[in-house]
Amino acid sequence: MRLIKSFICLSAAGIMAFHVLPSTMAEASSITASTRTISAVSDPYPGHVIKYGDRGPDVRKVQNQLNKNNVPIYVDGIFGQTTLKKVKELQMRRHLKADGIVGPSTWTALYHTEFPYPGHVVKIGDSGINVTHIQARLNDAGGSIKIDGIFGPKTQLKVKEFQKKLGLKVDGIVGPETWDILFNYEE
Repeated sequence: MRLIKSFICLSAAGIMAFHVLPSTMAEASSITASTRTISAVSDPYPGHVIKYGDRGPDVRKVQNQLNKNNVPIYVDGIFGQTTLKKVKELQMRRHLKADGIVGPSTWTALYHTEFPYPGHVVKIGDSGINVTHIQARLNDAGGSIKIDGIFGPKTQLKVKEFQKKLGLKVDGIVGPETWDILFNYEE
């Protein structure tokens, strides 16, 4: 009997994304291409920029999403110096214009949490679904490695190449910064 695991990411605004996890690595390899573009914006863009000096529920949404994207900030609904700094940090990570203004591109980046950081580094010797997703994204970024869910020397080499290409610390370890850029990278 085949068991399919699933999870639902929830936010204050409701369901963000649904993703079916394969029961075997072979199945993961065959469906990764179709699942890596799953993402959903649970809160539509409000139709106006959110910027320094603004206050209110839209600013709270921005601050909440910054937290979900590993850019910690106190949620107070005030777009002050700290929020400005944190928005610029997110924009730099996502290779957007770092102007501190939340327009459509930054709003989309805030809600693009298709594969949130697992909370620990992923490195050589690891295996599982996180490695499968990393391998698929490395292939999207120009790599050509077997998607088998095993973080071996070839995966480590491709991680190092990706890190070098994007000016990151070249250590072959997928920590929060490498993860964030890898899963939001588009050529």
